[in-house]
Formats: sequence, C-alpha cells, structure tokens
Amino acid sequence: MELVRRLEATLPTLEGADCRVGIGVATGADRAFIGPLDELDVELDRKVPLAMTRDILTGAVKWRGFGVVNPFAENGGLVNLKKYPRLRKYLESRKEEIAGRHVAKKAPANWYRTIDRIYPALASKPKLLIPDIKGEAHVVYEEGHLYPHHNLYYVVSDAWNLKALQAVLLSDIARLFISIYSTKMRGGYLRFQAQYLRRIRIPYWSDVPASTRAELIRAAERRDRGACNDAVFALYGLTSEERATLGGNGGSKNGD
Repeated sequence: MELVRRLEATLPTLEGADCRVGIGVATGADRAFIGPLDELDVELDRKVPLAMTRDILTGAVKWRGFGVVNPFAENGGLVNLKKYPRLRKYLESRKEEIAGRHVAKKAPANWYRTIDRIYPALASKPKLLIPDIKGEAHVVYEEGHLYPHHNLYYVVSDAWNLKALQAVLLSDIARLFISIYSTKMRGGYLRFQAQYLRRIRIPYWSDVPASTRAELIRAAERRDRGACNDAVFALYGLTSEERATLGGNGGSKNGD
C-alpha cells in the first residue's frame, strides 16, 4: 500500500496519461448477431471483424474468423432497414430472439439494436486487449483489424506506444494495482475490469527516456514478463526494497 500511495501521489492515472480504457460490444443475443464473418449474410458495411477471448488465449492474436452485425449508422442512430435488404432479411429471420431481449422490449421500434453501440473505427485502431478474469495479467497487442467482444477490455492511446504500455500492464506493478482494488475470485483470480485498470498509475510518455522506451518495447515483443518487470521497475524508479516487495528484481533470467 505504501508503494501504491507513493505512485498515486506522483503519477497520473492511465487515462490521465492519455490512454483510454473501454469494453467491447455486448449484443444481448450473441447467437443472432455474431457468427463467422464470411457467413453473415448482410451488406459488407453492416458487419465488423470481431476479437473474442478465445482469439487471444496464446498471448497473441489468432483470429478464428468471427464477426458481429452492426445495425448502427455513422450518426449513432440505427440504419433504415429498407435501405439494407440483406440486413433486414437477416435480422427478421432472427427477430424472436433479438426482440425478446430487455433492451428491445424497452424500445420496440429499436428492436434490432445491440446493447452497446458499435463504432467501426475502433476496429482499425491498434489496441491492447485484456480479458476480464485472469490469474495473471494477460495483455495482447492487436494491430488494428478487429473489434473487441464484451468479454474483453481494450486500451488505446494517441500518446503512449502500445507495445511499451503492454510491458507496463504485463508487469507486477499493474498486478499490484489490480490486486489492491479488484475483487478476488475463487482460486486467486483477479478481475481486470475497466474501473481497476483506470486506477493504474503511469508516467507521461513524454517523460519516459528513449532507452527505457526501447527496453519496454523489446520486453513486450518478446512477451518476457521478467524483462517487462526489469524495464518497468526502472521506469518507476523502484528502490531495492520496493522491488523485493514485488518479488525481487523482476526475474528476467526466468523469462515469461
């Protein structure tokens, strides 16, 4: 707690350092809205490639080819189904399941909306993907091709290099913050939810020395958790006592 309080007093939050945390799309009827992208029989601009938890189990993205139907227009409202005959046919063939959701019953005229609005531009942004419940931090870099599913949190930034940020979020510093604020699940699993991720403190990217930037990026690209710790502990200027509290010098000799 002493270390956390020191960092909280001296560093901005993740979002204060110009990193945005969000959660992927919830549809309320995944079987209706989600399927193999090539088999979703709707207009091309009405479907978006989807990243799901199973796509990132290895620590890298191995997309299985799924997509989500997008009923939203660019202005934020729902598209006019009369202008999208294939989408209309697709949705109406599944209307019983889609219209039976609570969100649809509250606004029957908008029965075909997903619970969350879909912003297709997010798919094209490089991002870090983080599953909700994990024993250890599981942070995967996605180049900018996929939209996150609702079991995944994401982090985007126009300031921080995302590979360097990945090293920070894989480190014991990030786990320290999550373990203090998160609800611990059975078996010691932690919840890496948005409200806890937002409490992590990091320096401004402009304050990170060039040599440290390079070390962080290298460690993340190797997916070497020990090397991530070494680089991150140096970034935060941890004392030998603080390093010992977190389990030593990072254990880079042991790799991931």
